[in-house]
Amino acid sequence: MKRKAFSATAVVGLFVAATVVSNAPVQGHDDDLFFRRQSEIQKGFAIAPVWLNLDGKDPALVGLGSYIVNAQAGCNDCHTCPSYDPSAYDGHPQGHNPFPPPFGDLGDGKINSQKYLAGGVDFGPPPNMGGVTSDNLTPDSTGKPDGLTLEQFKIVIRTGHDVLTAGHPTLAVMPWPYYRNMTDLDLDAIYTFLRAIPSATTPATHCANAGE
Repeated sequence: MKRKAFSATAVVGLFVAATVVSNAPVQGHDDDLFFRRQSEIQKGFAIAPVWLNLDGKDPALVGLGSYIVNAQAGCNDCHTCPSYDPSAYDGHPQGHNPFPPPFGDLGDGKINSQKYLAGGVDFGPPPNMGGVTSDNLTPDSTGKPDGLTLEQFKIVIRTGHDVLTAGHPTLAVMPWPYYRNMTDLDLDAIYTFLRAIPSATTPATHCANAGE
């Protein structure tokens, strides 16, 4: 089957309207809820910093997941290294980081699309932890974000347990105590969005913090 990839801009009108208004978006979810959230779905497509593979995925879930990830949860800050496009542009030799010096260059906030959500942000060595580096959330070779099934993803978000690590240690940095209150619909949407983004390798040189 030919792989289908779409830009965020191209997808907004074509898929959102048809999916949200005309069709039942996702079996098992409340259609009326999707209708009431279509502005978030549209916004999600508009702000997605990367091309999205919608092949076999529900566009409404992808758009809603993008809105949650990129407008509410702030996943980019901890899972993209560096968080903002580091390339110089007019008047901003240090890149697109929107924060003031020394953390940034008062840039326009353009996300680092080349390493979007590929992990590699180093949070240092908390006591007895041996160091914490953010995970690569992009799809693996089987299409699973961070190598997680949907069920495993929900366990991670709701309990903070790193199910892919022996002993299932509790995540030390990710704000799962807040994220665990998200609805099943929200978590389904986030997972579907993460399945739709491009795979990327974790940077060999880790960032000291999300702002670099």
